[in-house]
Amino acid sequence: MSAHIRVTRQGKAGSSERERGFSLSSAPAPLPSYDSLRDGNLRQYFETSSVQRLLQKGGWVDKGGRIVDLDKFKGKLNIIEQEFKYAEKTEFWRLKEEEEMRRAIQMKRERALMEAKRRDRARRIKEENSIRKSLISAVRNQAAHDIAKTSVDLHPEGGYDSVGGGGQSGRG
Repeated sequence: MSAHIRVTRQGKAGSSERERGFSLSSAPAPLPSYDSLRDGNLRQYFETSSVQRLLQKGGWVDKGGRIVDLDKFKGKLNIIEQEFKYAEKTEFWRLKEEEEMRRAIQMKRERALMEAKRRDRARRIKEENSIRKSLISAVRNQAAHDIAKTSVDLHPEGGYDSVGGGGQSGRG
């Protein structure tokens, strides 16, 4: 420290003077580690039931009240984390495969439905064509029958009035 500290009128050194006189030139040292769970002065506090429940929920102590050494169980935690990752990945792929199966089944159903509609349409077209042919045939038969009936009605004696025909005519 500086030996020359200026004193103010009231006889006290100014704060800025005191700060300038304070030296932090010591070697940097790490702070010592402190574990409050192992502090003997806090033992009574940590043994209360409400604090014990909080410490158990947080994973700091086990059911017997013993302190859990996280460094010791780090390997176990890594294994558990890896198992969770593996389970998540397995579940992801299972869900993806299930979705693909659903999609394939849906597409198969849609194709079957389209094929059924196509077959039904073809069947209806065939039925309509068959009905149409039947109607055309019936109309033709009826037309032929009507033509024959008309010619018989024109010649009631059953003969035909044609040139060189051998039928009976009304002329004597």
